[in-house]
Amino acid sequence: KVKKLTMSFEDVFEALDLAKPVYAFTTEKGLTGITLNIKDAEKLLKAIDSYGFESEEQNGLKWVANKSSVGCIDKDKILLCDASTSAGQDVLREEMAKLMSQGRKDVEALNNVNKQDGVFRLSAPLKGIPEEYTKNLPQGISDAILNAGLQIGKKDISLSANLTTDFSSLPLAPIQGSLANIGPEEPFLWVCFNLNGEALLPLLRDVPQIRSLLLALNLNVDADMMLKAINGDVAIAVPKLDLQNPDFILTASLANTDFLKNANDWKGVTKRGTNDFIFNYDGAKAFFGVQDNKLYISTSERIASKAFEAAPKDAFQSAAKGKYLSASLNVGQVIKSYPGLALILRTMPKVGEITDAFERVSLTADSPKSIELSVETKKPVKDIVSTLMELVAGE
Repeated sequence: KVKKLTMSFEDVFEALDLAKPVYAFTTEKGLTGITLNIKDAEKLLKAIDSYGFESEEQNGLKWVANKSSVGCIDKDKILLCDASTSAGQDVLREEMAKLMSQGRKDVEALNNVNKQDGVFRLSAPLKGIPEEYTKNLPQGISDAILNAGLQIGKKDISLSANLTTDFSSLPLAPIQGSLANIGPEEPFLWVCFNLNGEALLPLLRDVPQIRSLLLALNLNVDADMMLKAINGDVAIAVPKLDLQNPDFILTASLANTDFLKNANDWKGVTKRGTNDFIFNYDGAKAFFGVQDNKLYISTSERIASKAFEAAPKDAFQSAAKGKYLSASLNVGQVIKSYPGLALILRTMPKVGEITDAFERVSLTADSPKSIELSVETKKPVKDIVSTLMELVAGE
């Protein structure tokens, strides 16, 4: 005999209080779950029953279970947990019952989440990250807790994050803004930070791969002295997205130019100006030099010759002053760099309309403990979402 299921998801949504936060979590013991607020527990149980699931009462709680999940319901909330754990259902139910009776003030992660802003919030300890990925990171990173919040503005979507560990011991300082609005105009990628090279060098030598690279470079030029001389803003720019001929330019403020004293002894290096050089390596060339106590390094002679030329004012670069990190990626260049992709998008107007709406992806840090990822759009976010919904609906 086949039983006709009459459950409507509308009944479930009406029984849930989706105006209140939904919480998802994973515990140290591997328990994964999600909890939602309820407006009408009786209506929810009735809807579940109509779908063919049987519920039972135990210790004042209603339980619903199948092979993949277990649900626990009281008068104002439902807790759903993954039942595919190694522990038996009895052990799982016991743990879930404890969670249901636990007060909000007892949950550190919940308190951390509620302190964040945004429609989506996160609090997660980093001690679960394998040591092989953290061994070269600052000491104490594994004990840190990552807190984050996703916010949707009128013309941007931003993800703000902060760590409970302070990285102020790193050789970084607030950006001075001395390298903003110079070099390539509207670059595909622009990254800026303030660095003390002398303090950074010992940290780099602790990384085997970088230590080997420095040893190789020092056979030709005074790479160590050059790095030690950096003190102030450092900017890295990729003028355009070109995977076949990727060019970049690095500019940096210098405390001194002592490394130039041994320029005549450098190997594999050709002079092209008073303080301008060409480094030949593996059939390729790098152009570097010093102008007005600023270092430049580039893979392109054309870009190197315009290293410190003024570019039209960019609002993002101008706003970098005072931050610990400022990075920007020009999304529009991705499509412009691939004519084939642009041609395909012309045959799908809705998709093209969505992709063309994104302007810039940026990553900024206002302090050594916080970082923000932001996606800027050319049109209101609600219009982009509306177009996306039309695409999904096939309109």
